[in-house]
Amino acid sequence: MNLPFLVFSDKNGRIYSHPFLRMAASSGENFILPKQKELIVQPKGSTFFYLSGRLPVGFDPKTKRYEVLSEFNGKEVYAVSGFLIPGYLRLYNPAAFIKRKENLSLWAYTACGFYAGKFYLTAKKVDSRIRQSPRFYNSAAIKKAVNKTVKRYPENRLYRHLANCALNYNCLAAKNLFLNRWEAPLPTSKACNARCIGCLSYQESDCIASHQRIGFKPSVDEIEEVMLNHLTTAREALVSFGQGCEGEPLLMADTIVASIERVRQRTSRGTINMNTNASLPKKVEMLCRAGMDSFRVSLNSTRKKFYDSYFRPFDYKFSDVIRSIRIAKKYNKFVSVNLFVFPGFSDSTAEIDSLVHFIKNNKIDMVQWRNLNIDPAYYQQSIVDPRVKARGVGYLTEQIRRKFPHLKTGYFNLPKESF
Repeated sequence: MNLPFLVFSDKNGRIYSHPFLRMAASSGENFILPKQKELIVQPKGSTFFYLSGRLPVGFDPKTKRYEVLSEFNGKEVYAVSGFLIPGYLRLYNPAAFIKRKENLSLWAYTACGFYAGKFYLTAKKVDSRIRQSPRFYNSAAIKKAVNKTVKRYPENRLYRHLANCALNYNCLAAKNLFLNRWEAPLPTSKACNARCIGCLSYQESDCIASHQRIGFKPSVDEIEEVMLNHLTTAREALVSFGQGCEGEPLLMADTIVASIERVRQRTSRGTINMNTNASLPKKVEMLCRAGMDSFRVSLNSTRKKFYDSYFRPFDYKFSDVIRSIRIAKKYNKFVSVNLFVFPGFSDSTAEIDSLVHFIKNNKIDMVQWRNLNIDPAYYQQSIVDPRVKARGVGYLTEQIRRKFPHLKTGYFNLPKESF
């Protein structure tokens, strides 16, 4: 197969392939040509965006030069990006030229092209499980299950909040709750002690949050009811505090501890997890004692300078994150790093070396490869050193696999049977 053709969009969102320009990609500020091994056929359920204010950049095989496509047949054009389904990791960003400066919505933008009737994306599959494949989510069945549950528990605000997440925000975890299977969310916190530039639910930057944050503090009774129902009846039951529709769950640790203690008095079934910034070591220890099974700690970098630039913590330090992880390991809890991967930064030599050191020194059990949802140009401007030479996201994942052959890697949180 030759390199796929460049794809671009008109103002109505129709996608076209160029007759001779080939697709290009970007890593940091550099345009590159992806290798064939870095291309996969579009996973079923993946979608596309056109990038407002961005012109597509393709490669001319005759001149061996990158070309900005400013118009086509006299019509305005836009760069196009793929958006991957869960379980796949983006290898490169789209190649685009900024014609009009405006921040894109908080999604993970992936380079794509078209060849012989198929779309190709620069990505790799990082989790063999297919539990969040679109074919497992029947809209009619979900709506019926949501209505049935909300009617059964009319006083529980948490069920009503998650119903909105399932029906209006397309949250797959919320859908799992109502379908009584797999990992379900337990949002609890209105507040946060970080100001992430890529926060999905609250923004103080030029980015636009993709959905609203939870607007109330669930009671112990409400949390217990949702958690107990799921853990005692669901298939591969797992519940997670710390969701995209909330702040930092450690700020609600006292309430969460009380709910866990109540539930664990009634059942040992299922897995209780927390997705967290791990900012409050004392609260982590409380949760460990109460019966939390695992922690997933979100990081964009294991280097303090770049961590601070993204998370912008205001009442904790990066050293507190490390202390929390070590406390969790002292209690033999399963600890994952939820690594926000950004092509051209995460795959730099300095970042890879730092990650290797971090995994080894803190006895990390798993790395979850996650696509960072953010405008590439905004992240590049805010975080990335343009002098950095990237090695490729595929190189990053392969180095971690080679250096830590027994380390678990993937995309999804694990039930305790798989620890």
